[in-house]
Amino acid sequence: MKVIVTERRFPKIDPYKESVESAGGTVVYGDFKTEEDLIEGLKDATVVVTFKAPITRKVIESLENCRLILRNGAGFDNVDIRAANEQGIPVSSMRGYVNDELSEHVIALMLAAARDIPYADKSMRDNNGWGDRRNVNYMGHGTFGVVGLGEIGRTTVPKAKALGMKVIGYDPYVGKDIFELLEIERVGFKELIERSDCVSVNCQLTAETHHMFSTEEFKSMKNTAVIVNTARGPIIDEQALVDAVNNGEIYSAGLDVFETEPPENTPALSCERIVCSPHHGATTPTGEERCITWGNEEIVRALKGEALEMVVNPEALWYQEGKLFSPEGENWSNARLGSYRDEEVNTSLRRGFEKEEVKN
Repeated sequence: MKVIVTERRFPKIDPYKESVESAGGTVVYGDFKTEEDLIEGLKDATVVVTFKAPITRKVIESLENCRLILRNGAGFDNVDIRAANEQGIPVSSMRGYVNDELSEHVIALMLAAARDIPYADKSMRDNNGWGDRRNVNYMGHGTFGVVGLGEIGRTTVPKAKALGMKVIGYDPYVGKDIFELLEIERVGFKELIERSDCVSVNCQLTAETHHMFSTEEFKSMKNTAVIVNTARGPIIDEQALVDAVNNGEIYSAGLDVFETEPPENTPALSCERIVCSPHHGATTPTGEERCITWGNEEIVRALKGEALEMVVNPEALWYQEGKLFSPEGENWSNARLGSYRDEEVNTSLRRGFEKEEVKN
């Protein structure tokens, strides 16, 4: 049994070797430059471990005996989920491995942007004194709006409350019981962006959320508002964000993710009121160790034929002879499953409950 790793992510030379060999497998590290390289190099993999490599339909269809595609991070938008479903290949990700680390980074970016800390620091150093002391914003007792109440969004809620902020949330795929559990107000998207002093973007990147924040949305926000994105860059129209900040339509922003990564010549880097960090909100020693441990456990489960615990596409396990069946045996072969790049993405099916909009 072969575990093929598409690229090295961690400082450890071989974080999977001991666990994989104990389960009777071997680890191979690839050097893949093109889709053709991936097709040729992964075809006999029992488990594919990937970080950034695009696991496309062609790559997935070439897999001959794959039991698992493991994405060693929280997201999985580099994997064609629809193709994996159709081939009956489960995809697992490390959801939740850095909930606390990343939610802490949300608060750090919010405060740095609202308090103008990077500019103040640079101005003092450049002027060898007080420098340019601009007015800053106070977030305590303001309104914190969470867009997307998955694991990161939920973990951010108590941290915002600890600052004395009122928390409101928007997620049409989450039932009212979650809002009640978190003790936050459930609102529609338009109301959230109009009321919030800080908007935290914590949703998945889908066809539905691509450029969810653009010119009109920024015009609807308070001119003192801050927006923070630690989810995926393309959820925000970056040029529209820069224009909104420069025009005074919103106060500032904090970005850990960008439309294009690495963010060479990204418009955000030219705007002094946008605080930028290099997609490292989750990059802590404890987070990386947790990612390695959880990944090893899931790989071993796959090699031993045991039930997987971190699958993001359970419908892959319901395909039989090219047709999709529910766990109850209902034929779903005409269901619009989609992938996270599909214009017909059906998130409600993937998450297991129907989309419920909140009226403004």
